[in-house]
Amino acid sequence: METPVQSTTDNKAVHSLAGGVLKTVQELSSEEEVPQTKEVKVRGRKPKATKSATKTERQEILQQRIITLKDDLKSAGFGALLKVPGAVQYLGSPVLDPKTGGSIAHVEEELGTYIQRVKVVENFYQRQPFEHLEDKIYRRLIRDFIIGAAMPESKVAALGQSAGRCTSLEDQGIKYSVIDGLQRLYCFCIAILVVWQREKLIQERCITQGAWDYLKDAIGQKYPDSKAGTEALLKQTTRYEVFWNIGLEELLHYMVTFNTGQRSMSVQVQLEIMRKPLLDALEHDAKISIFKDTENIQGRQKPKHEFAASDLVLATRAFIEYNPQVKKPDEAESLLETAAGFTDLQSSFDVGDVTDVVSTMKKIAVEMHQKVMERYANNPANRYILSGGGVFLVSFAAACGKIRNLLNMTSLNGALERLTKELAKPGDDPLNLDEYQRVVGSIKASRGKATRRLVYDTFLRFFNGTTPRLDWADAARQMSV
Repeated sequence: METPVQSTTDNKAVHSLAGGVLKTVQELSSEEEVPQTKEVKVRGRKPKATKSATKTERQEILQQRIITLKDDLKSAGFGALLKVPGAVQYLGSPVLDPKTGGSIAHVEEELGTYIQRVKVVENFYQRQPFEHLEDKIYRRLIRDFIIGAAMPESKVAALGQSAGRCTSLEDQGIKYSVIDGLQRLYCFCIAILVVWQREKLIQERCITQGAWDYLKDAIGQKYPDSKAGTEALLKQTTRYEVFWNIGLEELLHYMVTFNTGQRSMSVQVQLEIMRKPLLDALEHDAKISIFKDTENIQGRQKPKHEFAASDLVLATRAFIEYNPQVKKPDEAESLLETAAGFTDLQSSFDVGDVTDVVSTMKKIAVEMHQKVMERYANNPANRYILSGGGVFLVSFAAACGKIRNLLNMTSLNGALERLTKELAKPGDDPLNLDEYQRVVGSIKASRGKATRRLVYDTFLRFFNGTTPRLDWADAARQMSV
């Protein structure tokens, strides 16, 4: 049988083959095979495959890209199409709304102007962003917008300083809030980002391969060049209605009216919108960690140590009225029905109330909350007793308000100091919260109402000296629950 000889074999190998020296053949064969079969080991760990983003992670990454979109576009050379918006120039004559006293007019401007005028980060109100590119309807809307389809008009409110009324669109410091069209705004921003960045967004883990596959043909046909396509979208004309000379209560009226039949706006979000000045004061002046539904992403849970904004709004009302039975739906309804409105704190509370509210809520939600979390670090059920739900916080605030009303703020501060001393006592349960949990667990009828009264009565009895400690069981016996 003839053995094939490669062209690279030298004369020595040929003679060895002719002489039948098998050993030499094997050696030569071995030498020739080494480069083909030898594995080169690389020191170090193998690189790990990139972990796929979860649904919530994708939303968070994409949301951040949307928030920084304007600045990113400017850095990439699109600044000429992102000039700072001037005063709104409306078409035709404004229409007066007799319900709100506001004015309404139509506007046309380039998308590059619109996405700056109505900043996404300030407009997470009606419904929080979700995965638009995984939703069949919104995914199609994004594709249709990219290929040039006309979009329905949005509705935008112009609000003055401190969210008050702006009587003219020439006023300084106007903030624009989307009444209806927040999801369209989000889709417009996604369209710009996808046309600009394309499949890079897959590597950045903010869109799925399926979403890109759905859009890529439309993008490739309409805008084969990413730079030219991005410029074309930023120049595209968008239409909206602008509402001005309205306040927060009228804004909420329009939001509820125009969003009927869509995902309903939660009571929590309504309270946050109407009490934004209050929440700003609690967040910036009292330094309370606040979780806002208006800024939340679908699927992300409230951190246990943070206070829900709507709970703080309710606790404030409970403190002012020293009423533990206030409820979110009732509070939201009262805000909508109030003729004077609540454009600032002073319109609903007097100046003394504002100072007392901020001072008391700081003591409860910052100082005392931190001490409770430290003392009950190994007991999750009691560690977040103040931030974990509205019932305990609201009823406690109502008891504080009662002492303030019966006596004064000096007496209330003294009562809270007594409570702080209780927290400093030795033992695993200085506030007797295990007993509180047992008593609440034994309540069978009107559980919410009874629990609110239990917390309110127990703190009042401790504050006025009836009991030397928080005696939950004794308060329950007095209530006959």
